[in-house]
Amino acid sequence: MKELGLWAMLAVPLILATFQGAVGGRRMIDWLTPWAALPALLLLVFGGTFTVDVSWLLLEARLGVDPVGRVFLGLTAGLWLAAGIFAGSYLAHDVDRGRFQVFFLLTMAGNLGATVAQDCVSFLTCFTLMSVAAYGLIVHDRQPASLRAGRVYLVMTIAGEMLLFAGMILLAQETRWLDFERLSARLAESPRRDVIVGLLLAGFGIKLGMMPLHGWLPLAHPAAPTPASAVLSGAIIKTGLLGLLRTLPLGAVALDGWGSVCLLAGITTSLLAALIGITQRNPKTVLAYSSISQMGLVTMALGAALAAPAAWPTISIVLLLWAVHHAIAKAALFLGVGVAGAKMPTAGMRALVAAGLLLAALALAGLPMTMGFSAKAALKESASAVEGWAAGLAGLLPLTGVTTTILVSRFLWLVWPMRRGGHGALTAAMVIPWAVLSAGVVAGFFVLRWHGLVNAAWLSLDPAAVWASVWLMLATAIVVLLVIVRPRLAAVPARITIPEGDLVVPLIAVAQWCRREWNQIAVVRLPRGFQALRETWFDKAVPAIRRWLDRLTHSLESDVSAGLLIALLVVTLFLVSLGCR
Repeated sequence: MKELGLWAMLAVPLILATFQGAVGGRRMIDWLTPWAALPALLLLVFGGTFTVDVSWLLLEARLGVDPVGRVFLGLTAGLWLAAGIFAGSYLAHDVDRGRFQVFFLLTMAGNLGATVAQDCVSFLTCFTLMSVAAYGLIVHDRQPASLRAGRVYLVMTIAGEMLLFAGMILLAQETRWLDFERLSARLAESPRRDVIVGLLLAGFGIKLGMMPLHGWLPLAHPAAPTPASAVLSGAIIKTGLLGLLRTLPLGAVALDGWGSVCLLAGITTSLLAALIGITQRNPKTVLAYSSISQMGLVTMALGAALAAPAAWPTISIVLLLWAVHHAIAKAALFLGVGVAGAKMPTAGMRALVAAGLLLAALALAGLPMTMGFSAKAALKESASAVEGWAAGLAGLLPLTGVTTTILVSRFLWLVWPMRRGGHGALTAAMVIPWAVLSAGVVAGFFVLRWHGLVNAAWLSLDPAAVWASVWLMLATAIVVLLVIVRPRLAAVPARITIPEGDLVVPLIAVAQWCRREWNQIAVVRLPRGFQALRETWFDKAVPAIRRWLDRLTHSLESDVSAGLLIALLVVTLFLVSLGCR
């Protein structure tokens, strides 16, 4: 029964994507698509923990649900279900809705598959499907900014996949095994440990948004439709964290060098991303930099685990708590952008929407009686476990609370619901998923408190602990209000402009300059053999490749062609796996 539920979870999104272009059953497919993640939730509720060895698939794949995967499966399935229901109404009148649903379902299938993959081949296959299919979500509206964001995303994704492939090949070569449990244990003893850890950190760091590997995030989030942004930030980037938890030898050996790198990168990412986000004018871009900043704190906790393996039992719970907290709060905020942009004729409706946005935003800053409050307390405990860093981190962590408060204040200022919205009226299918997620930041705190799932000290509502968390947030909020009400002060940050993508923008400019300079190279300066090679490449090969890619892109825009291509891919993988037995 559990195995049947596992296959249903993986098959339903793929089947719906394959038949998305079917003419006869289109209405039924459209009705079923928002509920495609429901089998995953049912597996979570009724399946428990289990492992299934599939000898005929992908070099004897191992699939299943372990305690860590159970947490990620829950947050992933819940967010995809909420985003799917929201998207069904939000994109109801979009002429390209069918194409969006194809890529939405493929990305979902890859994301869910990665949470249940217990070996590196299955994980990398699902991770690649998720990453490549997400490109279609980013470029959905086909606008120049979206296409540019898609190109940056695709380049960084391919680079990340290459790094991960190299790291996992080296890792498997060391052990002759493919399952994660034995791989990570063997990595602790490998003579090539530092090289493999570096490749894994860089590969998964791109997905996680770790600076300076974060360039795709602030470009992709404003480009993608709102429900796609919710899962990009809430679920997909968490797959990078899951990959690191699966592969790194956490708790087995002290890696002081890599631990210091992650600690330094994490605290820098957290502070710098928040400061850049404050200068942005698009609320979704502000949220993108907020995700980067929050993932900086996750990177810092990973660094603490690498440097202090004895503290891993505690830090592992901290990371899972932080992943759930950030997933719920950030998905609520992204969906809130769509809700706040709808037409709300009554003041009461606008007040309720504003209250939901305020609650989810302040949860990121550590508002008491929210999951953000307990996550901040847990993070402080994990930081204190690292010798040589404890004092510095104790002083820097409150500063991240200040920058987060300023950042969410900027977001609220940009997105505050007005009388007239930019698109149609609110529907129940939009409000209910958003409201459930917004309430979840508080409900999760009390669920943890009542069931004792985490350290009780992280959930303490002792007045001293509450005041220690609140006073700095209140002081920052007062300063923000003073800036808002004083025009001269408000004009100062308005003059500061950092483009979306920050580091990516000058890199693109350098690449374009190099391309122009290369094209200016005189052919006469080259030897005859090189001259012929250059002419063949630029005059024949490059145009041919471009024409082929254009034809492929246009064919994928047809839902029927995309469905047939997906079916062909599945059949091919099946035949290849049979041949590898």
